[in-house]
Amino acid sequence: MGAFAGRVVVFLVVVAIAAALWRMTDILVLLFGSILLAIGLSASARFISRHTGVPETLALVGVIVIGLTSFAAAMWLFGSVVRVQMAQVVLAAPAGLRVFWDRVAADPYGRQIIDQARLMNLSDATSWATSMAAGAATTATKSLGYFVIAIFVAIYLAAQPERYRHMSLRLVPPVYRKTARRLFDVIGDTLQRWLAGQVVVMATIGVLSGLGLWFLGIEAAFALGLMGGLLSFIPYLGAILTAVPATLVALTQGPNQAGLVILMYLAVHFVEGNFVTPLVQAEVTSLPPVLAILSTVGFAVLFGPIAVLLAAPLMLLFMATVEVIYVQAGLGEAEESP
Repeated sequence: MGAFAGRVVVFLVVVAIAAALWRMTDILVLLFGSILLAIGLSASARFISRHTGVPETLALVGVIVIGLTSFAAAMWLFGSVVRVQMAQVVLAAPAGLRVFWDRVAADPYGRQIIDQARLMNLSDATSWATSMAAGAATTATKSLGYFVIAIFVAIYLAAQPERYRHMSLRLVPPVYRKTARRLFDVIGDTLQRWLAGQVVVMATIGVLSGLGLWFLGIEAAFALGLMGGLLSFIPYLGAILTAVPATLVALTQGPNQAGLVILMYLAVHFVEGNFVTPLVQAEVTSLPPVLAILSTVGFAVLFGPIAVLLAAPLMLLFMATVEVIYVQAGLGEAEESP
């Protein structure tokens, strides 16, 4: 009877912890983002230590100091430029949307669509757009706060990775600890290589799109290029989110400019998808298009809009877990060759 009561208590505690974690999905996303950032810091420190002979702890301190200093210097040098150009984008995008709407209205078929839309009750749509704008502002503010917290958590994780790894393994039954160690190694290696490749991809898209917009004479080319590089962190959907404001800004300068901007973005992503990504990311760290899109939508539904930024690494985490725990440990399949 005592053993049964003990099992019931353990079961209830597990259920209570699971319910509490589900209520704190933002904290889980924040923790994962911190782990991802810590992996990047640790990998950079190991790289510097390996090639310079500096102790890894000192290399980590150097990475953190250089990173924070570079970020502050970039904000000081380019912050005013980005702020001014972002203001231009905010002003030009609605103007471009009006140009697009006027051209649709000038077309006979477009006029029919507008007439049908006027027969509909658009008050709900207006309320929806207003609530979406307010929600986007709230999400941006929350993301900025989470990012600051994630930096501090990542520094502590990168400083003592083995301590937290040991604490996690202590929660796993001894019979499964070998599999857990293997899972941690695979996840760490996969996310490290994905992160390194993603930095190269983001830099390539940002530089190429910024130069392309500047060459075409589009206003706010620097800000739009920076936006393109950052949003490319979101697979596939990020490309669309980047091209829309740039095209609207280009529409204010003429339809030919807008067409050239679309062609430029297609060329940039063709180069990225066929030359850059295959060179910097191995097969194990690249997501098929279907999984990339579904993971973006699925994790946004589960964990909220902030999870969109981490959809790709979260999907890689899930795939690595299935591979190690189910395919290798459960089914007995051997590990595939790299």
